[in-house]
Amino acid sequence: MNYQAYIEKFKPSRIKKAVVDEITAANNSNSVIALSLALGAFLAFSPAWGFHTALAILLAVLFRLNKVLVLITVNISSIPPLFPIILLAGYQVGTFAFTGAFQSEVPDLMNLKTLGENYLQFAIGSLLLASGVGALFFIVIYFLLKRFR
Repeated sequence: MNYQAYIEKFKPSRIKKAVVDEITAANNSNSVIALSLALGAFLAFSPAWGFHTALAILLAVLFRLNKVLVLITVNISSIPPLFPIILLAGYQVGTFAFTGAFQSEVPDLMNLKTLGENYLQFAIGSLLLASGVGALFFIVIYFLLKRFR
């Protein structure tokens, strides 16, 4: 098997071109494309670990959105360096929502016991963060599409 040819398919430039082609060639309105990307971003930042993809497909079908675009953005949380950042951001937003200040010493959230003890704070923070990221995605993508499509 020629692994080099297989690896060539996953170069960042080819992935970027495929994503841009999917967005610009979609037979949907600008609002449907923006909602599809925003839903994926919302789910990526939500605390529904392990269910992101299933929820993305279910909600995309339910709301008649572009399934490919939802699946592209829901996988943002699968990028290894982003996972701890998303985890920490959700926890800090939850801390701010409950106490009005950010916490200077963050517990080890990669430990499941510690995460379980702080789950409510993390879940609320993640939902708030996900809502903000989803709304920001919708606004930015919608106006970019309106301007350039």
